[in-house]
Amino acid sequence: MKAVLLSARDGSISVGEMPPPVVQWGTVLIRNTYSLISAGTERATVETGASSLLGKARQRPDQVRQVLNTARQLGVVETYRMVQDRLDRPMTLGYSCAGVVVSVGEGVDDLAPGMRVAAGGAGHASHAELVTVPRNLVVPVPDGVEDRWAAFATVGAIALQGIHQAEAPAGSRVAVIGLGLVGQLTLRILRAYGYDAVGIDQDPAAVDAARAAGFVAHPRQTEDLPGTVARHWGGARADAVLVTAATSSTDPVELAGSLARDRATVVVVGDVKVAPPRSSYYHKELTIRYSRSYGPGRYDPRYEEAGQQYPEGYVPWTERRNLAEVLRLVPNLDLESLEPRVFAVEDAAEAYRVLNTERPRRRPALLLRYPGTAKVSEPPRPRGEAVTWSPPAGRARIAAIGAGNFATKMLFPQLHRDPGVAFSWVASARGLSAVQQSRRWGFGEVAESAEHGLASGDADCVMVLSRHDSHGRYAAEVLSRGMALYCEKPVGLTERELEEVAAAWSRSGAPALAGFNRRFAPAVRELRAALPAGAPLQVVHRVFAGRLPEDHWYFDHRQGGRLLGEVCHFIDTANFLVPGRPVSVTATGVDGRDPASAQSVTLQITYSDSSTASIVYGGLTPPGAPKELIEVACDGVAARIEDFGSLKLWKRGKKSESVYRGAPKGHAEEMRALTRLLRGEKVAEADFRLALWSSLVACRAAAALADGGQSGTAPSTPALAEVLGCARSGPGAGGPVGAVPEQTFATPEGAGTTGGSGA
Repeated sequence: MKAVLLSARDGSISVGEMPPPVVQWGTVLIRNTYSLISAGTERATVETGASSLLGKARQRPDQVRQVLNTARQLGVVETYRMVQDRLDRPMTLGYSCAGVVVSVGEGVDDLAPGMRVAAGGAGHASHAELVTVPRNLVVPVPDGVEDRWAAFATVGAIALQGIHQAEAPAGSRVAVIGLGLVGQLTLRILRAYGYDAVGIDQDPAAVDAARAAGFVAHPRQTEDLPGTVARHWGGARADAVLVTAATSSTDPVELAGSLARDRATVVVVGDVKVAPPRSSYYHKELTIRYSRSYGPGRYDPRYEEAGQQYPEGYVPWTERRNLAEVLRLVPNLDLESLEPRVFAVEDAAEAYRVLNTERPRRRPALLLRYPGTAKVSEPPRPRGEAVTWSPPAGRARIAAIGAGNFATKMLFPQLHRDPGVAFSWVASARGLSAVQQSRRWGFGEVAESAEHGLASGDADCVMVLSRHDSHGRYAAEVLSRGMALYCEKPVGLTERELEEVAAAWSRSGAPALAGFNRRFAPAVRELRAALPAGAPLQVVHRVFAGRLPEDHWYFDHRQGGRLLGEVCHFIDTANFLVPGRPVSVTATGVDGRDPASAQSVTLQITYSDSSTASIVYGGLTPPGAPKELIEVACDGVAARIEDFGSLKLWKRGKKSESVYRGAPKGHAEEMRALTRLLRGEKVAEADFRLALWSSLVACRAAAALADGGQSGTAPSTPALAEVLGCARSGPGAGGPVGAVPEQTFATPEGAGTTGGSGA
């Protein structure tokens, strides 16, 4: 499909081919017929892209702060590489479109294929032939409203939200400062509701456009402008002033104060500098309000992404209702008078040239038109029976589901250096990241979807690097198709998902590796080799993880939260060090008992050999604190690992210390282990059975946190119970699974005595 792309490096516009986006839970797949270019927002985005690095920094000081923070954590060289990678990634543009529903995901029950809809949302309702948009940002188009006018709904919702924020009753006197597209739509909605509106702009062409549509409008340069406007209202001042301009000047806000009556409301809709003069705002006791984009729900991932609803009695006008209201008003808005210029999507570059050079204030609306012929292939059906694993004859073909920041920073570079590896295909939910990473790392193909890639069979190993709620499903599918698996943590979010993975692993015999990299870290491997065989341990793993913003995707209930998604790492480290198997776990949350939202938790794990592990995960700690500390005590031995940069060991009355350059956390070693597995070698640290144990303990810890108590860890599903406790040979890399309850491990490469019970 065709999509309009912006180069973040130089601001150039192109129309590229991309795989269609994948419909997911709570989303709607739409075949666009029209999309509206938002003149102010998109012009600013393109101008930022075209500016120098210094210019970008001046325009986005918030991102400069992020870069500086990253440099403190990762170093200047690594940060520079990340910035360059970000600049090389194309960006999608657009946030207001209309088209026809192709399909809907689970959880969508009020929209259906074939319905005409309008949609909004940056990153969702883009300038592309096909888009996936969360249901709360999609509304049906009423009969009689053409698609080209429906494409105005999102920008119209911005105007409508500004009017809501004014809280002025119909018939009130309202001044609108700034007559770009949002300002022109604001005037039209005010007229439809019966307000007495006056428009103001510095550009005579914008004033002429408003007058041509029948509005009272004045140039900003008009002598005694406040008096002129007041005379229109018989000497009265504005009950409300809506500032829809975009400028770094303070003039619009200053002008608003002179236009407003005593105790009026000034609503800031556009991007302007707010420095109200005391002479007008204090003496008139004016109220300043901000209008947040399309309305309540904007920037709230629980509403926009997770589909949660607000109680109507408290939030009657959500962004979705605003979208629907604009569509209801369309017959009364006279959008024809905007005389929008329409460009075919293939000519998008010309549309943006017009936007940036001609400054189309007389005709502020630019539409992109789509042919409506983009196809979506039916996803292949999963195979009914498992396929047996067979090792590759030559270079190992590795495919990837997901291509986010972590994979491109920590995993792909390691594999790319290995001459025995060939990248096969890559797939991602939206397609854009897959296209970029395919070019960067040399993947042979960008798959239309993960299902299409898996059905092709063109891989010896598939890396599951997608969001957490899809790990279990994809991992089981990879194994059932007879391919080796690398699955980033967590392996699954529920015991049912772990059961499906365990069953597929048992049938396939394919190597499997989970992304618990810390067990591969040199410091952890050396520590385990130094511990006396079979000795019960006391393990403390303290983590200062730092606070995540409340809108982070981890806190989407479907993603399981930090406990299931990250604390599982530290559970696995303890499980790797302790000889026995986990028996029970308790969990306490400092900030609540909801596993999906808790940021700080403390776990206590007991093991079959009387070992214990305490995991203290501080998710509310300030930046700059050392992140991880691992301490182990047993008969005659004490040890401490500090941020993987050093291992201090007290043994037999002697102290020793090992220092590790770069504080490696095991990512490079983990990728080397993966390629060794694909060659048929055994790697002790790559025990997938242990990964299933760690994932199961995380699930039980989440249950214990929610219940406020303790949970056992014995598996309750048949395949998982067999893999974790039955006397049989385990498939893949981990070596034999013993009949005794303790774990069995091979000796780590280059190590002396194993810390496990031997193999």
